[in-house]
Amino acid sequence: MSQPPLVVVSHLEDLSVYLGPVLSAEDFLGQDTEAPLVINLCRGWRYLSEGYYVSLLAEARGLDVIPTPATIAGIQDPQRLFRSLAEAGIPIVDTEAMTDRGRSLPAVIAPGKGSERLLVRQREGGALTYRRAQDAETARVVVLLGSCREPSFRQLAAAVYRVLPLPLLELQLLRDDGRWCVVRAAPLYLPDLGPADLEELARVIPERAKRRLTPPRKRSRASLAVLYDENEANLPSSPETIERLIKVAAREDVLVQTLSPGELDRLPEFDALFVRTVTGPDLPSFTAALRAETLGMPAIDDTASILRCCNKVYLHELLTRGDVPTPETRVFGRQTGFAQLSEDLGLPFVIKLPDGSFSAAVFKVATEEEFFARADPLFERSPLLLAQRFLPSAFDWRIGTLGGAPLFAAKYYMARGHWQIAAATRRGPRFGRVEAVAIDEVPPAVLDIALRAANLVGRGFYGVDLKQLEDRVVVIEVNDNPNLDVGHEDRLEGDRVYERIVAHFLERIEAGFRAPSGESGATSRQRGANPGLREEELAAWRLPIAPPAGPEPQPPYKAFEVCGLELEYALVDRDLNACSLVEPALATLAGRPTSEVELGVVGITNEITDHVLEIRTNAPLASLVETERVLVEGVRRAGALLADRFQGARLLPTSMHPWLIPSRAHLWRRSNRRIYGTYERLFDTATHGWRNVQACHVNLPLGSEAEGIAMLNASALLVPYLPALAASSPMLEGELGAAVDNRISHLLTHQVKIPESQGELVPDYATGFAQYKRDVLGTMYRAVDRLVDSSPIRREFLNARGAVIKFSRMALEVRILDVQECVRCDVAIASFVRWCLASLASDLQASALALPDHGALVADLHATVELGCEARVLAPHLDGLSRDAQGRASVRDVLRAFLARAQREVSPDEAPYLELVEQLIASGSLAERLRAVLSPLVGDDDAFTEAARGIYIELADCLLDNEPWSGRGLRKAP
Repeated sequence: MSQPPLVVVSHLEDLSVYLGPVLSAEDFLGQDTEAPLVINLCRGWRYLSEGYYVSLLAEARGLDVIPTPATIAGIQDPQRLFRSLAEAGIPIVDTEAMTDRGRSLPAVIAPGKGSERLLVRQREGGALTYRRAQDAETARVVVLLGSCREPSFRQLAAAVYRVLPLPLLELQLLRDDGRWCVVRAAPLYLPDLGPADLEELARVIPERAKRRLTPPRKRSRASLAVLYDENEANLPSSPETIERLIKVAAREDVLVQTLSPGELDRLPEFDALFVRTVTGPDLPSFTAALRAETLGMPAIDDTASILRCCNKVYLHELLTRGDVPTPETRVFGRQTGFAQLSEDLGLPFVIKLPDGSFSAAVFKVATEEEFFARADPLFERSPLLLAQRFLPSAFDWRIGTLGGAPLFAAKYYMARGHWQIAAATRRGPRFGRVEAVAIDEVPPAVLDIALRAANLVGRGFYGVDLKQLEDRVVVIEVNDNPNLDVGHEDRLEGDRVYERIVAHFLERIEAGFRAPSGESGATSRQRGANPGLREEELAAWRLPIAPPAGPEPQPPYKAFEVCGLELEYALVDRDLNACSLVEPALATLAGRPTSEVELGVVGITNEITDHVLEIRTNAPLASLVETERVLVEGVRRAGALLADRFQGARLLPTSMHPWLIPSRAHLWRRSNRRIYGTYERLFDTATHGWRNVQACHVNLPLGSEAEGIAMLNASALLVPYLPALAASSPMLEGELGAAVDNRISHLLTHQVKIPESQGELVPDYATGFAQYKRDVLGTMYRAVDRLVDSSPIRREFLNARGAVIKFSRMALEVRILDVQECVRCDVAIASFVRWCLASLASDLQASALALPDHGALVADLHATVELGCEARVLAPHLDGLSRDAQGRASVRDVLRAFLARAQREVSPDEAPYLELVEQLIASGSLAERLRAVLSPLVGDDDAFTEAARGIYIELADCLLDNEPWSGRGLRKAP
């Protein structure tokens, strides 16, 4: 069994029903206690209290603790935590409009517990009203370490606990729209529990050690998934052994986390796989190893080792050809009789099923009757069996090897009164004792032959069984996935065994994973790479990019105080063809396989396809001048890496690859497989709207609720006209597209199966956060719920409108912008968006600007997407424009009116960006300038293709030079 958690309480009498290890907070704080998990059940966790210090010091001592100091700190922001439940897809009811206390938002996560009667929605005569909830429509649920006594609420309780891992929680639930929703989630403390709840808590505490919720830490040196199922029979390692591995790995800053066979979808989150379940070609362990190799991550056991070791016929042939001594062995079928085998091997002899394990399906036979009684059932399972000469001995040697070197040594003694190390009894298997032996005390012949045998199989983790006879040493078999248990195989070597295992994985991870001899099916993460790259160059590229010199604002941010940018680029080869290099490029830059690289203030990560990466600011910065500086450095490092390491590959700007066939592009598979797999199943992702779109996202802090809603509504007034300024996607599949902004043209329909997820792209007007959650996110979530197995995408990121509220970071994300040919142009447009929105939002808050008909804005968006700067639009919210007989104005005049607003708000350091925007408005978008050059060549395929290729090479150069394309006709910056 697992070592039970250590429970810490304020007073020992608080949990007298629990018989496991319990300490008072005073005792825990006064002594250095070791435990696999600390559960802090103190009576409170306020700052600097005993309960607070229990969690703080437990974490400082390297112990897992519930709750963590971060969780404790988080409950000081109740509204943010309650929002996080919604963002995790948990149904909630926003109580802002659903209490008797008017419009003020009650604390939804707080130590106190409310008892006010909730209100439920109803319609009377077409009007929405509220009535007091009936008893059958409300429920109170006590959550104890993620579980609860009520079966119907267990799934919901577990989901809340994953987001808010407090040991004791009270949920207030409301039956709303036919399902139970969370209205309040509040901590509980031991004195709040009744006798039945205390008894249940005492029952679930030991179970808590078996479930680890801690996700891979972002900044760990590496992460190792251990495939493990404690309920499986014949486990190769005990739970205590896994805990010891976790502890030893943590000292090397390596995160080790167990995965059950049902959690293989999470495997891409890790850097390597260590199988600690029973192996076989038809078992989940093989599936896990195969998936790891497909992902290019180190795996022990690898699939080749499993196949080789799990079949004794293959192993016999391998050892024989390798001149490794074994007992006399015969591979035989039904046609071979007992007389022949007994003559060759003597009596008694041993017969084996080729794929038996843990001494199962291995029998000693001394008579013909015994032979047929044992062999006939085995022939039903395999056409070939093995027979070996019986070599009695008091013990077998077990030599553990890893990477071709000895790891541990032990003597496995035969079970008392039996000829094998394990004897079957009515009460289960009975094992002989295990005696650990120092490696330097192993007879040299035993060690030499063991290593020879293991190296024939591969370079993984093996257990070689040998018999030492008077005149020779023979190998009985080589086992993949050998036993390793605390107090047995590691008794003499101790932590050194686990240190070696961790070091082996680290060596392979940090070397970029090269498949060792014996592994098959693995694809190197360095494919296409130039091995001659100097380490000093790599080290320079990995250095953090310097942040701004002065102090930066800290969250919570004021509205418009900072700005964050995300830029997406296709990776192409020297011929500008899209290539799947994101994964090996990230691995090379990080020094290990990963989905994300942090370079100080800049992050580089994957996107939905494996040929597109994102370069972004890790935190929003106050000055866009500084944002330009750090992003240019990130772009140049990525560009240099691609050129030097991957045979001239490079980043290609603009929002659509000009000749990519989207069905030939591949979705990202290393991480978030459930999310991307759900997208692939529900939508037609083999289209341009999914696999050939690169954007620039501008992130602005919402500030207060009133400021945030004004900002969102202001974005609805601006978004329809931005394609005329930012379009950069004139081409697709080698031809000029029908629209000026072909990216947005495809996005208009890319999520049509769930139209609620994108609306009309123009942001919906909102009156408050609660209304936005209900009418925008809530409507989207209900649409998702109607689809089968859609929960992985039931998150705010599904909202694909042109500007969206991200409650997870309390920001407005403007998503409508095509990425430009250089960072300077992206930053200039971002500055325009930032300060124009500030002006519009200010007027909306002051009631100096009315919201126009939303349909008119949608019509304007369609016009600018199709025609760019040549569009004529309604822009009903702008006065003073020259209009035609239909009341339409030139979109250039609209953009200039917005520019005038931005110029009144802009900070002095960003004013030059708006001068650049003024030129962009006059010259037209990049897409229009590209069309102007290429349109005369339509009809001459060769000339068109040659010109297009030359232009896109120039655009790729512009990105590294951080200069606008010369074809825009702009004035040179002074």
